[in-house]
Amino acid sequence: MKIQARAACFGAALAAVLAVAPGLAGAQEGRPRLDLPFTPKGARGAYNMPGTSTKEGPGETSPYKSAKEHFEALKRAANGGRALKANELPDWSGVWNIDGGFVNFDPSLARDATHYGPLSPSNQAFYEKTLSELEQGIEWDSLSYCLPAGFPRWISEPFLRDFAVTPSVTYLINEQQSEVRRVYTDGRDHRPDDEAFPLWEGESIGFWDGTGDNAKLIIWTNNLKNGVYHRNGPGYSEKAETIEVMQKVDPTHIKVDLTIYDPVDLTRPWTVHRGYVKDRLPNGHIDMWSCNENNNVVKTDAGQTQFVLPGEAGYKAPSTFGDPTLREGAEQK
Repeated sequence: MKIQARAACFGAALAAVLAVAPGLAGAQEGRPRLDLPFTPKGARGAYNMPGTSTKEGPGETSPYKSAKEHFEALKRAANGGRALKANELPDWSGVWNIDGGFVNFDPSLARDATHYGPLSPSNQAFYEKTLSELEQGIEWDSLSYCLPAGFPRWISEPFLRDFAVTPSVTYLINEQQSEVRRVYTDGRDHRPDDEAFPLWEGESIGFWDGTGDNAKLIIWTNNLKNGVYHRNGPGYSEKAETIEVMQKVDPTHIKVDLTIYDPVDLTRPWTVHRGYVKDRLPNGHIDMWSCNENNNVVKTDAGQTQFVLPGEAGYKAPSTFGDPTLREGAEQK
């Protein structure tokens, strides 16, 4: 039975990657292992693809002390920034893939390295506990509950993206979990503190620097739910804020420079460089899909990820896609 990856839950998609990737820490005997700055055990190191960084450390930083200071500096440099008319907007049409750094928030660092980013002591302890459990085969991720990745994790998750640019708001859409970020460029401010609350994608406002395809979209995001930077990664708090500079650098590439300010879980600002490459398939598009329809991932009592296999109680056949006429235990052809 052919499993359609777009409808399968993300945990299952990653499991498929683990089954075939040649650089896995738990790879079959005879396959190469990456020369990482730690000794991979169990599933640790499994997501480090060949050719990716083998470095560890605190990562790049920013000269600014806060997201607000950073945003205001960029706005001054852009002569106050501006909203753009329809004929002044960049052409970000088509569909886009992440350009490197597969499920690795900071591609300049080795994923699962012990020293990964400028983590606070409590965040470092949380992260090392996560890695220790991973070495014992204990691994669980919120995506396996069909929850969103959330931002800033959103920026390094796979699946196709669609960027819809309008004069007043830019929609940044990831096919995974149909997650949509809205960047308002109509001059509004963030919500006042007494009206704000944590959101999966946060609240994003911005402005344009320049016009046409060379225009840069400057984005300030706050009001985030806490989460992790990637599967089995360190965490970020609800106090985290980010500044992004997003620009099309040639007809097929968009780059994003992202800086995180988190006074709880980081010791200093953390800057990462991400990007997207335009998909070359003609008439490409993204679809809405529901992870819950055929999610066969469950959490064991030990906290491990387990897959319900065909024939086992609770198995959801991918071909049914949640068809309500097919009840549990009924014959499925």
